[in-house]
Amino acid sequence: MISKLFTILSICLIATVMTGCAGKEKPFENDAQRAYEAAKHQVTTSDYAGATMALEHFSSKYPYSKFAIQAELLRIFAAYKDDEFVLSEVLSQRFIDLHPGHVNVDYAMYMLAMSQYKQRASAEKDPSQNKAAIKSFKKLIREHPDSSYAKQGKMYLQSLYNSLAKHELTIGKFYFDRDRYVAAANRFQQVIQHYQTTPSIEEALYYLASSYAKMDMKTDATQTAQLLQHNYPHSSWSSKAERFL
Repeated sequence: MISKLFTILSICLIATVMTGCAGKEKPFENDAQRAYEAAKHQVTTSDYAGATMALEHFSSKYPYSKFAIQAELLRIFAAYKDDEFVLSEVLSQRFIDLHPGHVNVDYAMYMLAMSQYKQRASAEKDPSQNKAAIKSFKKLIREHPDSSYAKQGKMYLQSLYNSLAKHELTIGKFYFDRDRYVAAANRFQQVIQHYQTTPSIEEALYYLASSYAKMDMKTDATQTAQLLQHNYPHSSWSSKAERFL
């Protein structure tokens, strides 16, 4: 879906949103238009690195051109497609700060979130970018609920929640394996409280029951095991939790 979206963007966002899609070729009005059209051509031919550099030069040379805002949006797109996600993140945030009321600010917000999403970490590493992407997607959805970009953003939220849940579960199991059961239980509780729609929930319930059992909190261990079996009766973790009943 994302590749299809960017295919459309490369053809139409670059042309339709910014200067008008297709139509008859017209003579260039000035050097700014010539430079902008040249950069746009680099994007359509997948020379994203070249386009990014050309658009940076354009912004410096023609800051008051009628193509200036279009060039900012196009540079975001080119940087993203060139896998320069830190740059596309910075450029997206700058656009949002400078043009909060622009008709295409929802696109910039989406690109900000996607740039952060592309920098997300695995479950074993610092989840800062995962959390930043969630915050950005939520803001986009809240402020532009009818935007097509908001609809796309909703698709990525669940995968980010899955990643954060796995992160908490991984740390919890790290503590559990080292007999630090209070710290482990706190992490498993985070999964249960905040990430109930993720695949990690079943394992988190099992290990929470195990942590309680290790701390000789038999009632809590039993109640947690019962909750696991009630909500996920066919889970392998439910079968393992029978020893706490």
